[in-house]
Amino acid sequence: MYDRSYMTPSSDDTAKKTLTWIIGANIVVFVLQNIFDLSNGKGFVARFFAFHDDSLQSGMLWTPITYSFLHSTGNILPLHLILNMVVIYFFGRTAIATLGQKRFLQLYFGAVLVGGLAWFAASFVSGAGSVIGASAAASALLIFFACLNPDREILLFFVLPVKPRYLAYLYVGIGVLGLFFQELFAKGPNAVAHSAHLGGMLFAFLYYKYVYQPNPYSNTGTVSLSFSRLFKKKPKTEKSSAGYTYRVNVSKETRDLKGEVDRILDKINSKGFASLSVKEREVLDEARDLLRKR
Repeated sequence: MYDRSYMTPSSDDTAKKTLTWIIGANIVVFVLQNIFDLSNGKGFVARFFAFHDDSLQSGMLWTPITYSFLHSTGNILPLHLILNMVVIYFFGRTAIATLGQKRFLQLYFGAVLVGGLAWFAASFVSGAGSVIGASAAASALLIFFACLNPDREILLFFVLPVKPRYLAYLYVGIGVLGLFFQELFAKGPNAVAHSAHLGGMLFAFLYYKYVYQPNPYSNTGTVSLSFSRLFKKKPKTEKSSAGYTYRVNVSKETRDLKGEVDRILDKINSKGFASLSVKEREVLDEARDLLRKR
């Protein structure tokens, strides 16, 4: 019993601390950007930590990650920073509660890296000199949330009700149109790095499909990609008397069911019993019935 996460410090506390560190780091770097820009000239920090088209050639191998902590300066209202942090906070809470800290960080920084490399590839056509911002990670968290909860209604801008699947379609559409009609062919110094956004979104979708879905109840941070899973048939589903479908877990080993139950209990601990889906409640009922038969 004591090896379960709900018998240790709350997973919700871990989620808050992780997001606080990420958001706090972005804010601190933004402040340092402004301080060093005033004393050393605009773009001083960006010269060493933004991802430039010649960064890899110059040996600055850290820049495909560090660029995500930098944001546009010089404006009275730092909208670039604010928008990214708001998206990371609201969608990141669900992602880290679902994945656990280690896999959340894999998703976050994997999206940053793939987004940066996507921008790097596009820069050969666009001629863009550098990229900054956490938009690739923010885009990834939005897409991952939409994959998890495609039809769970949310309030966009706290006012407009929308289903995440349609928000994801809209965001992908804006990214594709922006890539071809602004970033690549309508070149300009203020062009948005839509290629980085699309790279982050693609990584999030692939992470959901090939890392999270095959083993959704693991919070160990272990990534196991197997090509055999691409061709493996999905387990059969049965329909209950209530009319919904669920995956049959009875044939699984006991440790698999235990891991599934642990994950659901963690969710109850952090979000409450009301947050459980019908399928998750069925799993708890199944585990209870198995215990009674012992």
